[in-house]
Amino acid sequence: MKIFRDIISSRNNDTVKWAASLADKKGRSESGAFIAEGEKLSLEALRRGLPVTHIFVMEGKEKRIMQLLSPFVDLPEYSDCQVITLSEGAFSKISTEKAPQGIISVIKHLDFFKNMDIIYKEDFFIPRGERALSLYSLRDPGNLGAVIRSAVAFGVKHIILSADSADIYNPKTVRAAMGTMFGVKVSIVSDFASFVEAAKANGRAVYAAELTDDAVSVKEIGLSGDDIFIIGNEGHGIPREISSLCTSSVYIPISEGAESLYASVAAAGFMWEQNNV
Repeated sequence: MKIFRDIISSRNNDTVKWAASLADKKGRSESGAFIAEGEKLSLEALRRGLPVTHIFVMEGKEKRIMQLLSPFVDLPEYSDCQVITLSEGAFSKISTEKAPQGIISVIKHLDFFKNMDIIYKEDFFIPRGERALSLYSLRDPGNLGAVIRSAVAFGVKHIILSADSADIYNPKTVRAAMGTMFGVKVSIVSDFASFVEAAKANGRAVYAAELTDDAVSVKEIGLSGDDIFIIGNEGHGIPREISSLCTSSVYIPISEGAESLYASVAAAGFMWEQNNV
């Protein structure tokens, strides 16, 4: 790692302004990079060998942060990674946390996150036994991160995400996922119907998670580990043109008087059921 000893104190420094721009989707898209804030996320990224290009350290936290970074300082894959100390004021321009821990990492977009316009049968190859979950128009970045965290906990290896969902690199998504997104494949699909059709053509049952007149209880469908659930938008659910393509619609039985579950809770419920087949 290239460790810079001089402390940057100006909030208008070009590097500080560039790093701050990564809090916005436009800045992330232009730079092909995103931020991971806090000790857990930064260290998890380094342990996994992700392409970390910059590490910003808040003045006064240098001793502890450098101790945490010591196992990675001399690794060849991080020979060009810049470690830069910022004053508290300059650091706060980049930080998205109310109580920052004093470390922010900049990571290049991950090559196991794919953007796909249309998925053809030949493109949708997931080995048997590899769990997958799909999310349609999940707009809240915190919800998206929470679902990813639960999915990985239940053994999901592949997330299929509609293109109008929250940005996978949003700092709130990254924070809510708590590092789990660093170890899961993500396919971001513009034509979501093509994903459903390709998955079915490859022998996968695809279930729309929704409360409709023709929906059946998840306990009655004879789940297998290869089945894929679609979790829909927080307010509008799954549009009929998508759910009509699915194997069937399913729901989780809940108490009378309760209308629905949060998307992240529903996703965890379905995955728990699938985990016990």
